[in-house]
Amino acid sequence: MKLAIIHKEKCKPTICGHECKKYCPIEKKETDSCILIKNDAIIDETTCIGCAICVKRCPFDAIEIINLPSMDEDQIIHRYGENGFILYGLPTPKEGSVLGLLGKNGIGKSTAIKLLAGTEKINLGKKSSSKENIKKFFKGNEILRYFENLDSKKISYKPQNLSQLAIDVKVIDLLKKRGKIADIRTLAKKLNVENVLENQMNKLSGGELQKIAILAASLGDADIYFFDEPLAFLDIRERLRISDFLKEIAKNKTLVVVEHDLLILDYLTDYLNIFFGGPGAFGTVSGVKSSKVGVNAYLHGFLKEENLRIRDKSLNFNFTKNPPMSGAKITEWPDFNLKFKSGFELKVDSGEIHQNHVIGILGKNGTGKTSFVRALAGELETNKGKLDLKLDISYKPQYLFTRSDEVIKNIMFKEKIGKKLASVFNLGVLQAKKLNALSGGELQRFSIARCLAKDAEVYLIDEPSAYLDVEERISVAKAIKDIMIEREKTAFVIDHDLLLISYLADSIINFDGEPGVRGRTSEIRSFEEGISELLKSLDITLRKDKDSGRPRINKKNSVLDKEQKKAGRWAVF
Repeated sequence: MKLAIIHKEKCKPTICGHECKKYCPIEKKETDSCILIKNDAIIDETTCIGCAICVKRCPFDAIEIINLPSMDEDQIIHRYGENGFILYGLPTPKEGSVLGLLGKNGIGKSTAIKLLAGTEKINLGKKSSSKENIKKFFKGNEILRYFENLDSKKISYKPQNLSQLAIDVKVIDLLKKRGKIADIRTLAKKLNVENVLENQMNKLSGGELQKIAILAASLGDADIYFFDEPLAFLDIRERLRISDFLKEIAKNKTLVVVEHDLLILDYLTDYLNIFFGGPGAFGTVSGVKSSKVGVNAYLHGFLKEENLRIRDKSLNFNFTKNPPMSGAKITEWPDFNLKFKSGFELKVDSGEIHQNHVIGILGKNGTGKTSFVRALAGELETNKGKLDLKLDISYKPQYLFTRSDEVIKNIMFKEKIGKKLASVFNLGVLQAKKLNALSGGELQRFSIARCLAKDAEVYLIDEPSAYLDVEERISVAKAIKDIMIEREKTAFVIDHDLLLISYLADSIINFDGEPGVRGRTSEIRSFEEGISELLKSLDITLRKDKDSGRPRINKKNSVLDKEQKKAGRWAVF
């Protein structure tokens, strides 16, 4: 099957020279038989010969021509209009279990959730499709029974985008529309948000807003629950709390989760469906797999049951780490304190900075991790004045808000972001866009690339995994690690994704304390010591997966969990 995809947001027929139509060999023979241009371009897939000349000629990279030899038009589950995104296949939720959806951004996970939740109607690739046609399409498939009973089921859906919830309404007033006060307070206690029920929604932090959205979706007695990226903005402790909470819900219900944190996804889910395809063009769904097998198959890039390779190279976690303080010492920072008008106080132990080293920074939200790196960057006043490490420092902040309408290509030229970094962070597709038009993931990739492009001695990188999918997270971790080795530089990386930290960090600084009240840093520790201290505080143990080398959380009170705790080995790498 041949797909002609036009990315509507990139297609600009009012300002281009209609190069797609001008150079099309079919158009040269016949008028308006392949490409029709009105407000947007439209490509007739039945006439298109797949030469892809239009792809090369389009000045805005708005066109993709894709040949799918193993797919037919009658296999389409859903399509967003002519030349729009196509989804092949659907996951099959199972009652009494948690089903995870794993894959890149832009290949249909959120679309699948909308179709399964009934908020979007399946069209089988046409303008619309009747119940009879849908029933005939799924005949003999287990998912037919799911859709036949869907009208009688109560659905609960926690969306990916939380911005629509940040409104000027009191939290408790919003939640009262969803359930009873007694139920709200019970769930608020489980989710650790009792203290924000009287606050305004638009005054909540990202993590608080996330937990309130989960609370709202959990109120009432639904039959099927959908949670789209429920762990974003949460620290490791809260991710585990939310995971345990969701598993409790799923005991007698059906629960579907989209999540990019592989460590927690593996811990939370019973089964997985892997999504693969072309971002923004098409998505295909694998058969259902156990969580362990599914995650390893995804990292390996080969789906054994489907006999299909979804990636050229496997992603593995068998790596070596530098011993703490192994590189040449370049500077040090003193003991210092930070005090804020809010009353929050941070106490920092002294430390040294060595070349060719990555320091992972871990800890609860609200204990001063961002304040620490900002102090190192000389942005905050400490009890000893502003720090001056006498080094060139490049800083990527946690929050990436911008109103600039500067074009990405111009920024890349001005800041000397070379071809290598542009390739690693896939910036080519962004060059024609304006900075304020980038999505969260695009802005994150571009911001990390800008940070690493600077000629600095120390790189301070705050939450690089936010808004990124699994593959982007791993490629970002690899890029940071490789650059520090190649240039013999140092990076401090704050993140809550333990898989990302385990991939790139040589050493660890742990933050502890009472969120929003006080924080305290540990000394710089070896990776295993730092991770073990964190895991001990969380009462969980990690083991190394034999196939992929990735860390996995042991089931609580399992034989391996008890053995590792008894031996004092909270993490085995």
